Amino acid sequence: MQGIVKYSSIIALSVAMTVGLSACGNPFSKKSSDDDEVVMSQSGPVLWESNLQYVRMVERDQPGTNQHPLPINQDEMREVLSSLYVNQRVLLRNQQVPLFSPGELQILSSTLAQGLNRAQPNEDITFVTLGVHAGAIAAERKTNSGRVFVDNNGRLNIIFGLVHQEYRDKDQYTGQEIDRRVNPLLPGTRKSDSDPATKIALDNGISYHQEDGSERSDWLVIDIPTVLASAAERKGQDTGALTPEMREEIARTKRQTDNLTDDVANIKEVLFEMSEQLEQLKQQLDESNQQ
Repeated sequence: MQGIVKYSSIIALSVAMTVGLSACGNPFSKKSSDDDEVVMSQSGPVLWESNLQYVRMVERDQPGTNQHPLPINQDEMREVLSSLYVNQRVLLRNQQVPLFSPGELQILSSTLAQGLNRAQPNEDITFVTLGVHAGAIAAERKTNSGRVFVDNNGRLNIIFGLVHQEYRDKDQYTGQEIDRRVNPLLPGTRKSDSDPATKIALDNGISYHQEDGSERSDWLVIDIPTVLASAAERKGQDTGALTPEMREEIARTKRQTDNLTDDVANIKEVLFEMSEQLEQLKQQLDESNQQ
């Protein structure tokens, strides 16, 4: 009889603990408003998905309305995205390199145009992409992520979570596999500045969002007509016979050539300074030997 009573007490205690944990939440799982935002940012109709990469339609992360839908085609979106460059340190100088790789451009120009044509005023579009980019020594895989919408002035907004962040499958210090369920690749949010280490270069029609008298370093505001007009002007006498891919490659090659010329000039300057120092050292040694 005592055994039955004891067993009943254990069951009652277990039920009480289960109810208590259900009411308070699992103490071993992190649950907060930030987690709710993570779940929300990763839900919604999928426009494209490949492993960790995706383009999705989601609810706005703050109350308000967007000027959606936006009638924009794939070529126009590609032109806008192709106009975005980041500042990168290479050898002795800073240079500008494309924000998106050719693969990222192909995916985003199609899916973002499609999404903005379908989006409702209460929806944003979020994305995470991986691209192969030229590094200081070798090609590197880098991550871009963002939240896209059109504001009430008809301007395209992109709030970046990650900008050209080096992508790793394993922790560089421990060698452990990185669990992306715990360390997800997240888009930006209206609520706070992600403060990306790599900055996007501003150009005609491209500016940073102003908030409380200061700039958000992760939030781009793009005037689409101005960007498209600037791109058309820079093409000059382009007859239209070239495909968008060919134009992009020509522009990229020209920029890389200009950067290489500047790098060579900087190296020559350093060598010239070193030659002067070597000459001075040689004179000092000759004078010392004569004494």
